[in-house]
Amino acid sequence: MLRTILAAVDIKKRDDVIANISTLDPQKVEKITLLHVIDERFGKRNISEDEKQVFEKAHSILKDRGFLVEPLILTGVPFDEIVNESKKRKVSLIVTGAGNNPKWKDFLFGETVERVLELSSLPVMVCRKNDSGRNIFSNLLMGIDFSEGSYNAVKAVKNIAEQKLAEIEKVTLLHVHEKTTMDLLMRYAAKEQIDREISVENERLKEMSGSIAELGIKEVDLIMPIGKPAEEIIKTIENTGPSLTVIGAQGTGSSAMCRVGATALRVAQFSPSSVMIIPTEPADLAVC
Repeated sequence: MLRTILAAVDIKKRDDVIANISTLDPQKVEKITLLHVIDERFGKRNISEDEKQVFEKAHSILKDRGFLVEPLILTGVPFDEIVNESKKRKVSLIVTGAGNNPKWKDFLFGETVERVLELSSLPVMVCRKNDSGRNIFSNLLMGIDFSEGSYNAVKAVKNIAEQKLAEIEKVTLLHVHEKTTMDLLMRYAAKEQIDREISVENERLKEMSGSIAELGIKEVDLIMPIGKPAEEIIKTIENTGPSLTVIGAQGTGSSAMCRVGATALRVAQFSPSSVMIIPTEPADLAVC
């Protein structure tokens, strides 16, 4: 998944994308396409000299780290150009900053990343601030709901570990028992049935953790809280500070919420750390 990367940068905002992908191993990444799109909807056709210097600096940082980088500046609608270039260049991962929507608080992401999530069937990494310089894959939090999307996310992480594309030191598997479901069970089901359901899910989570630990990852933790999935995932991110949260997309549809899933979309919007969303299409995961 990390072999070929399209890194979309917004040269007017802080460089979360460069700060995160520069922590990858240049020997494991074949090529990075560094893309900036001049938004034609605002009547602009060229970048200023200052903006050009910012873009060249981003290029230099990656090049000096040893990455093979193709700089690319295009004019168009940002999300369309990002998706089109990712297809044209057959990249295996799109990396973008969270951006922001001026109508909302700064931690909400902007139109570009939401539309990329809606339109692209590739894994998408939404980058947040990384001042520590730690490897973006060093400490992973994975939201697990035992859906096809969750299994695809686990498969993607295992592929990265097996091929040694990044050094993963810790993985935390988080499965949230839906509070509404638990409340219904408590009201209508016998305690033995509830205990049996929890035991089955616990065993499935342990099986996942065992398959991950076999790959040489030093620490694999399990967390099983009760609550609303998105809220519990965000709370865990705030409390544990993972370098990256990985979530499987939940379906397909004509909007980001339908395609990605409400939980994944909300986590990507509100997470204080970077988030990677893995698509449901298995074919995309084969491109490593």
